[in-house]
Parts: sequence; structure tokens; C-alpha cells
Amino acid sequence: MNEQEKAVREFWRIFDEARYDDVRPLLHPDCPVYWPNTRELFRGSKKLIDVNKYYPGRWYIEVVDVISKDDTVVSVVRVYSKEKKESFYATSFFKFKDGLIAEITEYWGEITEPPAWRVTEGLSERY
Repeated sequence: MNEQEKAVREFWRIFDEARYDDVRPLLHPDCPVYWPNTRELFRGSKKLIDVNKYYPGRWYIEVVDVISKDDTVVSVVRVYSKEKKESFYATSFFKFKDGLIAEITEYWGEITEPPAWRVTEGLSERY
């Protein structure tokens, strides 16, 4: 595991523990965070920290996978709420500069039931 992968795993550990301010040393101060699903941009580490502080409910993070190539690390995490029993997957692309996370692009997907037609037609299986 390289230093960038360690930083991403630490990023998610901090988020899992809801200690959002503690992520600041891992981030470049001007780090933009893109959420293409909702076409939102959070400019700078402070905005990323604040959006997570104010996000409703208590969320937990389970790291599914982390891979890296050059100055980019990709992570897949499951984000879940114990209270509401909701769950999402996030695939995140972390770009690094000078040892810090310099940019994040995250794609979010809800965990849902498959459409009935795919099950009825026998096209998919549950796992």
C-alpha cells in the first residue's frame, strides 16, 4: 500500500468516525470536490468539511476497495445509516499534489431493488 492509498483510507476512517475537521491535514486547502450526480462543486477543504458536518443524520463508512495508479487513487465505499437503514455506494477519484489530496470527484449510487422486468425475464441474479 502506497502513501496515497494510506491517505485515502485515513480520509475514510476520519469520516466514519465523524471527525470531519481532522481531515484538513490530508487536503490541499483549495481542493475542489465534484459531485457529478447533483452537479455540485465544493470549492476548498472548508466547504467539504462543512457539507459533511451539516449533512443530516449519522453516517458510517465501510471501505470496499482502494486502488491507485500514478497520482490518482480510486476508492469504493458503502455509506450507511444505522438509524434509517439507508445505504449508498460512492466511487471516488482522489488526485494528489505534493502529497495532499488536491481534487476529489465522487459518484453516488443508491442501493435499490432491481427493476421487476429484469428479474421476471431471468436476466439478473441477486448476490
